[in-house]
Amino acid sequence: MRIVLWLVLMVAAVFSGDKLEKVSVQMSWKFQFEYAGFIAAKEKGFYREAGLDVELREYQHGVDTVADVLNQRATYGLYNTSIVVENGHVKPIVMLGTYFQRSPLIFVARKGIRNPAAMVGKTIMGTKDEFKYSTLGLLLNHFGVTTKNARFVDHTFNVDDFMRGKVDVMSVFRSNELYYLDKAGVEYEIIDPAEYGFVMSAVNLFTSPSEALGHTERTQRFIDATNRGWDYALEHPDEIIDILLRKYTTSKSKEALEYEADVTKKLLLTDFYKVGEVNPELTVRAFKQLSQAGMIKPDQKLGQFMFTEIAAPSNGEPLLSTDERAYLLYKKKITMCVDPEWYPFEALRDGKHIGIAADVMHRFEKQLGVPIELVPTGSWNETLFYAQQRRCDIFSLASSTPVRLKYMDFTRPYVTLPIVMATTMDKPFTEDITTLLGKRLGTVKGYSITEQLKADHPELELVEVDSITEGLKMVEEGELYGYIDNLMVVSSYIQKEHTGQLKVSSRLEQKVALGVGTRNDEPILHEIFDKLVKNLDEQTMQTIYNRWVTTVEEVPWIDRETVSKALVLLTLVLVAFGWHYYNLKRYNMKLLELSVTDKLTGLFNRQKTDEKLVEEKNRLQRYPDYHCSVLLIDIDFFKTVNDTYGHQMGDTVLKGLADLFKTHSRQTDVIGRWGGEEFMVILPHMTLDRALVVAENLRRHVEDFYFETDISVTISIGVGEMERTLSVHENIARIDSALYQAKALGRNRIAIAQG
Repeated sequence: MRIVLWLVLMVAAVFSGDKLEKVSVQMSWKFQFEYAGFIAAKEKGFYREAGLDVELREYQHGVDTVADVLNQRATYGLYNTSIVVENGHVKPIVMLGTYFQRSPLIFVARKGIRNPAAMVGKTIMGTKDEFKYSTLGLLLNHFGVTTKNARFVDHTFNVDDFMRGKVDVMSVFRSNELYYLDKAGVEYEIIDPAEYGFVMSAVNLFTSPSEALGHTERTQRFIDATNRGWDYALEHPDEIIDILLRKYTTSKSKEALEYEADVTKKLLLTDFYKVGEVNPELTVRAFKQLSQAGMIKPDQKLGQFMFTEIAAPSNGEPLLSTDERAYLLYKKKITMCVDPEWYPFEALRDGKHIGIAADVMHRFEKQLGVPIELVPTGSWNETLFYAQQRRCDIFSLASSTPVRLKYMDFTRPYVTLPIVMATTMDKPFTEDITTLLGKRLGTVKGYSITEQLKADHPELELVEVDSITEGLKMVEEGELYGYIDNLMVVSSYIQKEHTGQLKVSSRLEQKVALGVGTRNDEPILHEIFDKLVKNLDEQTMQTIYNRWVTTVEEVPWIDRETVSKALVLLTLVLVAFGWHYYNLKRYNMKLLELSVTDKLTGLFNRQKTDEKLVEEKNRLQRYPDYHCSVLLIDIDFFKTVNDTYGHQMGDTVLKGLADLFKTHSRQTDVIGRWGGEEFMVILPHMTLDRALVVAENLRRHVEDFYFETDISVTISIGVGEMERTLSVHENIARIDSALYQAKALGRNRIAIAQG
């Protein structure tokens, strides 16, 4: 009977095993309590209950965890930062969970080396990645500890080197090496980057975009089972330690594992975060700090990195396929070149992309979920050159030509336009352009219409110019008989800059069809944008047209009846214009106020606050005795207010604080909403010592204030006096770092920006 029962169980196990999906987890170090949740999930059957057969892979020398996951040699991976940087580039990992909300990575130093500045001239042991991309690297960079003034050696992962005096400073994990140093009775100093405002997480679970998008449901099952494992491990640490000692090749003793378990519980910060909760603000802050330190290249974008965002269900059928979405996650941004002078379709004004194509691209950017980044050029010809050099991924609006097809693909058109010619007012309407033999006609160099006219009418004398502005100016000055371009663009420029001098006096048989140009070495990019163009509806395009377009075209003759109707219409237009001008002036005043005001708080918005900072910097440059200080304020644990009481109460807190700041500030002070829960106070004619008094006054008033019921909050403040030798950005970066330090030191306090 027992044999039969045993056979039944074996068969059931076999069939059950067939149904399990095999996945693997590449760890970043050896088996120890740091991975207790994963071990518990496997050993207690949580993964199996989730339909998964999970292989836990211990770290081996030479393994590149991130590369293995991105190349799908491992399904999931663990890493000790939430952002992975390689040679200045951000790797496209997808964050699934964070287990150590505060990194255990610190420096231990010999007695007397109490701060980072004291590390100058010392021997420092750590890994190359720690020196570059971790909080340790940020700390060293901030205090100017470099290979020029200190000796850096590769990590041997042996505390004996520190105990024997071979190195003065060593990177360690709070949960590991401190146990052995304490046991040996070695005295040491701790230098923790978090105390200086450099905070990252550790034991971060991640996967590739392909896995996150292609196996979304499986990934979610894995996350849920892992979190369940961590809950169990924290409740039963002795059991997990016993499993580690019996079944896994850990090099640690029971006492060392118990020490690690105690530290691990603290690092999970379960009083503030759910087990496995990803804190996106921490990743954004790390990206910002690494960028400011020059460790991330300026052209890099963080992009989407959280599984909860990427895997969010869409309403209806998703526009893009899994492969296309994975491609975008790997790419992180799309670079775009445009025509800098082709209004109303597009133009560059003060470095910004405006016009019909700009509106279309903004719509596409929202649908893609990755930024479309403008690459400015000085002319359309330079735009073509940049595309050939692969300095931009797309043209926002262009048509296909044989020459361009050598390096670009083109989507179906989203704009089709008639071609016209502009001349001076004295020129007659031309029915047939071929009658203009011997006349100099201008077109922009590199435009598709230029190639088309050369092919269709080789007998015409075409003069290639750099831009429409140049072409129309040459027509007005008599250097060209006419300028040829599409109707909408020509009419717009005539109305804005050449009224009474130029007119549209010919309509050509040619038309131009314009779509999105995409680099032809990335065909999936063409598939994505062709879908986006196909998804554009007529109503959307008409709305965009109405925003940018007004067109007037001359016809070859007009009869008296038409003239009479036009005069009546003109009279009505003039009356309407007068009334419109009155309303427009009134609305513009209101619009100006709205454009510089934060809608919720009534304070200055970020744009206006930036302008005020620039004004103060200019005053500093002009007047040697002038002083200006800045407060950067952040609401402590504001997310908790929203989560606990709802976003409506969160809005009440923001508005209440805005009123409080205005009540306790001078009329000359500038108060702005800097970000979500961040405020900035600019203090003209104020030195640092007086600014500290103002900051403490605001901090105390906020601490004593209650919102509606018994809800209260506190604030952290970074304070600094603007320095003449630094740019606005550099000044604010100093004060921002002080704010991070205030929060890292416990919040509800003030920190001073370092010089």
